[in-house]
Order: sequence, then C-alpha cells, then structure tokens
Amino acid sequence: MAGAALAAGAAPAFAAAADALRLVRSGVAHDMLFDLAFDGPRGIAVGSYGSVLLSDDGGAAWRPADVPGAGRALLGTAISGGRCLAVGQGGSILVADDCRRWRAADSGSGERLMAVGLNAHGLAYAVGAFGTILRSADGGHTWQAVAVDWSAKSPSGAEPHLYAVHVAEDGTVTLAGEFGLILRSRDGADWRVAHAGEQSLFGLSIAGGTAHAVGQNGTVLASDDGGETWRPLASGSSAILTGVWSDGKGRVVVTGLNAVLQSGDGGRSWRRVDAGAHAQATHMAVAAGQSADGGQRVLMVGSAAAVIELLR
Repeated sequence: MAGAALAAGAAPAFAAAADALRLVRSGVAHDMLFDLAFDGPRGIAVGSYGSVLLSDDGGAAWRPADVPGAGRALLGTAISGGRCLAVGQGGSILVADDCRRWRAADSGSGERLMAVGLNAHGLAYAVGAFGTILRSADGGHTWQAVAVDWSAKSPSGAEPHLYAVHVAEDGTVTLAGEFGLILRSRDGADWRVAHAGEQSLFGLSIAGGTAHAVGQNGTVLASDDGGETWRPLASGSSAILTGVWSDGKGRVVVTGLNAVLQSGDGGRSWRRVDAGAHAQATHMAVAAGQSADGGQRVLMVGSAAAVIELLR
C-alpha cells in the first residue's frame, strides 16, 4: 500500500493493447480504496474514512460493512480462513472472525499501519511507518511488537517505512518497503535481507514459488524461489507502481499511478492495458476472486473508491 507515498509518474513508453476494463462499483470522487484481498469468492476492500466493502461472489457485487470507529483511513486488509483484518492510520486494527462482526483490536502502536498479512492458521503480521512490525498468533485479536535491528538490516541504517507483507501457510513472512528492502523470516525473530536497492517497494505478491514486488520508477522485481532471491524485470514504465497480482502460472497484473500493466509470461514482456475512461486514475491494489464458474475475476481498486474489473 502506497497511498502516502504517491507522486507524479510518467506513462509507460509502449503501445497499449486492446484490453478492457469494466466498472463494477463506483464511489465518491474524493474517496479512495487503498487495498483489496480475496480468499476464494470472499473479498474485502478498505479505504477512506474507515470504509470496508465485502463481496461473497468473487467481486461481482459489493456491500458496505458496519465497522466500529469509522473515520480513520484503512490502508491494508487481509482475508483467510473466513477471518478478515484491516489496518490503517493511528495504529488502528479491525478484526472479524467471520468477516461480519467487527471489533477494534489494540495494536499497542500509534504509527500508521500500511499493510497486513494473514494465513489460515491465524498468524498475522501488520507493518507500517518507521519500521513498525506487529505480530498476532490469534487471528488479530492481540498483537505484540516485533523488534528488528534496523541499523544492521536497513541500507540507510534508519527505520524504513514498510508497505507490504505476505504471510505464508508455513509461517514464513516477507516484508517490503523503503530502500528496495525485502526482509524474510521463518519465525518472526531472525530476519534476513533478501533484497535492497534504491527504489521503494509498495506492492508484493507471492503465489507458490513465484513472487513479484513493485515500486517507484516502474520497478518490478521477480523471484522464482518464493521470495528467497530476487531479480529486476524491465517493465517499460517509469510510473509509481503500487499493486501486483500473479496467478503463479505466468499471468501478472501490475497497477499504479495512471498505469495498469499485464504480462502473460511471468514478466519477461509487458503490455500496457488500455484503461479508457480510467486512464488517469490511481489503481492502488489488484487481486483476484473466484467467480461462480470457478474462474478468476481480476479486480482493481483506487481512485473515487471504484472497483474495476480487468476483463482480459
């Protein structure tokens, strides 16, 4: 999630392909949806003023959820095993064991939380400003701070803002953020730097052994070993890229400021999606839900609190 870090970005320097976007849900012009997540057909999107949207049909239809403490922006969300989490400004965390009855959880932090990851066993990590890492072993009801020696892990020696997190079913955690930093841990105690660079990373996707990370100046990184090692890909874009999704079989969709890119070969080549009326929008996040026919519906969220489907 990179809502706090967006700035002007250039359009990709290649021809657009004949893709199609369909508006699934429109919102208010000045509102934003910052993040989106699916677990099969069940989906959740979060955004401005504490808004939470839910879907039970792979993203074809959305309804607002009744959540406590509306007002603070929610910047990250996760769903797994029927459980939903949302995090945001001021260290706010919301949890719902059934994705319906929500309550506020005490994070113990006042820092802005940018992203949250969750697995089916209830292991969750939330990350955010100034190196904030929080861990929960009970599905998000209670949280403890995770200490990292940033003087040894961060290229600058400073506490980096962390924008993305993934929690695997085996408990392996992957974080991404400022300074091109990608950290990995199998136990939440010992952390290894898997990548460091100059460009901040805002989006992260891990699907089996395939992983991608995206960030500033059209940065796209790829991994063929589930995130252990990383290599740069040529995206053909200089835009700020904030969201990435992969099916683990070669299809990759990347979103950002005035940019939607798609690859069918794992990122070796890219085409710019013809966004039409949505060309000047910021597409913060992308994810896929399971449709009624068993296929995948790829959706994006961002400007004007809109939900947009990528049809092909």
